[in-house]
Amino acid sequence: MRLLKRNRAAGREAGPQGAGNQKQGAAHACVATGYAARLLPAAGPDAQALEAGLEELLARVDEFVGMLDMIRGDSSHVVSEGVPRIHAKAAEMRRIYGRIDRLEAFVRMVGGRVASMEAQVARAEAELGAFPSTFRRLLHSLSAPALFGRPAGSAPGAFQPPALFRTEDHFPCGGDSARA
Repeated sequence: MRLLKRNRAAGREAGPQGAGNQKQGAAHACVATGYAARLLPAAGPDAQALEAGLEELLARVDEFVGMLDMIRGDSSHVVSEGVPRIHAKAAEMRRIYGRIDRLEAFVRMVGGRVASMEAQVARAEAELGAFPSTFRRLLHSLSAPALFGRPAGSAPGAFQPPALFRTEDHFPCGGDSARA
């Protein structure tokens, strides 16, 4: 259209020669209109089907973009709220694992002490025998080591009481129970 208007304006300005230019401009306009008619689809069934397909495709693209926004929002929600909760739980689990490690060490210590006491009891039973308590008292009062073939100066392995421990030393009442 602009080309056609320019050609008409040029034809008016040209004067007598403008008549030839007008014919030429009209021919150009006719050719341009023909090309435009062939290049642009007519509003026929093909164009309508193409337009309907494009509309459906645009609707699907809009749905896809909506889903991407929703996923992006969910992932940012997980990052902003879920990850700090996971870190807090991990710290809590590390405290629990520490308590379990201390409990295992305590159980090993108690097991060692019980084994030591059992060895001492077994040794004492072997040395003193299975006499009734009245005979035992009688023998101890008579300085009985001579009766058992031991020299009087050497006492059997003197009893050494086991080292005592307090559970509170290993598991403070106020410290861990308040954190549990």
